[in-house]
Amino acid sequence: MVQVYTLLFIMQTRSRSVWRASATLLSVLAMLPSPIMAETKRAEPKALGEVLAGNEELSTYYSLIKKSPDILLQLPHSGGVTLIAPSNEAFNKTQSLNLEDSNLITSLLQYHILPLSVNVSSLEPGPSYLFPTLLTSSNYTNVTAGQNILLSRQHDDTTVVTSGLGTRSTFFESPDQDIPFTGGFIQIVDTLLVPPSRLEITARDAYKDLTSFLGALYKSGLSPALSSQKDITILAPRNAAFQSIASALDPLSREDLATVLKYHIIPDKVLSSSDLSALGNSTGSSLATLLGADSRASKVTVSRAGNNIFFNSAQLLQSDILLANGVIHIIDNVLNPDEFAEVPDLEAKSQTPVFQVSKGAETRTGTRVPAPFTTWLPCTTDCPEPTVDANTQRTATTTGRNGVNSQTSSGMGAQVTALAGILGAVGVGVIGMGVM
Repeated sequence: MVQVYTLLFIMQTRSRSVWRASATLLSVLAMLPSPIMAETKRAEPKALGEVLAGNEELSTYYSLIKKSPDILLQLPHSGGVTLIAPSNEAFNKTQSLNLEDSNLITSLLQYHILPLSVNVSSLEPGPSYLFPTLLTSSNYTNVTAGQNILLSRQHDDTTVVTSGLGTRSTFFESPDQDIPFTGGFIQIVDTLLVPPSRLEITARDAYKDLTSFLGALYKSGLSPALSSQKDITILAPRNAAFQSIASALDPLSREDLATVLKYHIIPDKVLSSSDLSALGNSTGSSLATLLGADSRASKVTVSRAGNNIFFNSAQLLQSDILLANGVIHIIDNVLNPDEFAEVPDLEAKSQTPVFQVSKGAETRTGTRVPAPFTTWLPCTTDCPEPTVDANTQRTATTTGRNGVNSQTSSGMGAQVTALAGILGAVGVGVIGMGVM
């Protein structure tokens, strides 16, 4: 057919003027069959219900959406929306989830909706992105802008979502990725997202290298009240950091210990590693802590050297651990508000602690050494022995006083620890949040 139109054009070109031939060409192109013209037109996105109904992987998710129509009324009217839709198999893996509990399901669905349009193919591989969700209920979160998820596109194009208690969910690959609908995209995941838990559960049961920090919070009187504070960023030293200066911290009064710990807490901000990296690129960037914002000594300086981020002289080791009320970043040393001017030694393999320890009182760090302050943790039914992931360096003993009455937690710690199999993880995560 195209050849016929071309021949017609050539014949007309020979017998007419150039300008009339040009007009003829435009008319010939207009006469071309529609499949050729369709190559330049994009198909219009379908309505959400039509897309969900037509995807066999999402039949369970679609049925829950239909049972919770109020969810659709919460979708933003502008800026787009992203539905992180668990597959049928994702729901099958969480057998303890009661799909008839309307309040729980509504909150769970809200945690799977981003009030912005996220096209995974447009994300830069490598960085982690902190995105808010529609989950704002005070029963589940103290993050006022909406509880967060952490999204990362790997260099092999695998896309991973990290939610509460370190739960990882993987996006389906194309063509089940970036599924368009009118107003946004659907991203299918293989595991349900778990709303982040309180600091106590997260630090003790999911990230055991933070038990000294948690115990110190209890001794100082800052915990458990800290878990009810909105929008916080915590710079939490690992257990080895406390072990290396145990002799300097143990004699501190409750008030003095609280002063040290407040220097690790940034209020009214939920800062991701990307936020911190951007701050580190700016000369003289500092963050106000719970000690206040009036003096230089109450602020922490953020700097960056290559891919490493530092707070004063302490190095960031692990970032973006989600909490019910913010985020935790693990650092290699305890910060000292009396040494606020400390800067990192970029030539050193590791940074030197900024607390003075007595001669002969240096401590060892390692799995065989008790982690300081853990005797101040409220006891659970199994009272797990804390461990430390660090190389043995120094030797000494630590002392502690149990200032917290023993109490049980209905086996919550054991349940959360069993998260590895993911079965029941959603139920445990949400119940953990319900005690706020």
